[in-house]
Amino acid sequence: MPKITFQEAKEFLDDIDNEDNVAIIHHDDGDGFCSGILYYDWCKQKGAKVEEFTYVLNKSKIKDFGLEKFNKIILTDITSEVVAEELNIISNKQVLYLDHHPEKGVFPKNILTFITDDGKYIPSSRTAGELTGLKPFLALIGTITDAGDLYQENQDYINSHLDKLNISLDDFKKNISSVVSNTINYLDKDPNKTFKLLEELKSLEDVASLRVYADKIEDEIQEFVERYEKNKEKLGDVNFYYFKPKLSVKGAVTGIISHKNVDEVYIFASPKENGKQISLSARNAFKEINAIDLLKKGTLGLKDSSAGGHVRAAGGMILAEDLDRFKQNIREFLENK
Repeated sequence: MPKITFQEAKEFLDDIDNEDNVAIIHHDDGDGFCSGILYYDWCKQKGAKVEEFTYVLNKSKIKDFGLEKFNKIILTDITSEVVAEELNIISNKQVLYLDHHPEKGVFPKNILTFITDDGKYIPSSRTAGELTGLKPFLALIGTITDAGDLYQENQDYINSHLDKLNISLDDFKKNISSVVSNTINYLDKDPNKTFKLLEELKSLEDVASLRVYADKIEDEIQEFVERYEKNKEKLGDVNFYYFKPKLSVKGAVTGIISHKNVDEVYIFASPKENGKQISLSARNAFKEINAIDLLKKGTLGLKDSSAGGHVRAAGGMILAEDLDRFKQNIREFLENK
């Protein structure tokens, strides 16, 4: 697995031309869509044929994308813990893997990897924006939807872009990044439409056109935000909030609540559509508790469970029947910490 530098990643992109057929594979969240679009637009600008594929964790498989016709493939914002071994199926192609999650898994030897997890938190959209120079407003949207503003290493980058756009961080979150996030959540069953809508944005002002989708889930978001104080459960120092949304609002609810008081530690839980699994999100901005460790301890010994992510933001999955055991594991971990 050749690890490459920023400049070498830039050279890979510069070498793309009108003889290339490129596949862009990206995660299905704000950071994934925005970074994917920047690489997609770059390839179009270089005259290459290009198609995009949305990778949904715990659902998508590289082998199902039908990538035979592509000679170059770019993957962005997909944790190596999930996708590394899958890349064997495309190891005969020119592949550039870009991500910011902690490196895990075994990559095929010839996959070019540029991972920004060197003790800092640099969202994939920021990297894509810096590599391509395209749509700085979109790179900023992806960075902030991925909570990049909570990390000191992104402050200069964010502030300089906000200054150029003549907008405050609070206004950007309220009127721009939250609108994009809500649109992605509302259209979660149709990622192709989501990609097309976001790719067509040419300026910050165009984001207003997405409100026709974003506003449709705003009422449900606020409903569960308002219920939080009454329905949360304390697991030691951790605020545990289980709720059952009808629409895909968990990410928005998680972000709003955890940003209100960054000195708290949170675990948010919601059932999956099949009712057999529960999706978990842990948030921890500045406390000593590691969000990844927290979920890994909670899922310890639980069948068909998973946990991963970042020190301050992590996600996981458990079977619905194991919810009480998960909570007890968290209590015991905190008592012994």
